[in-house]
Amino acid sequence: MRNSAVNHSALKAAQSKAVIARYLGDGRMWQEAHEAMKTAINMPWYRKS
Repeated sequence: MRNSAVNHSALKAAQSKAVIARYLGDGRMWQEAHEAMKTAINMPWYRKS
């Protein structure tokens, strides 16, 4: 099933930022990229049990 709610441009930008952060060893930048990836894929704020 395809999820049309994914912002592919934002996801690709966040993934690129994460790669750069990992290369630089910048944990804060990586965390920002991780949060941006979650936003781009519309990850829910909570998990259903």
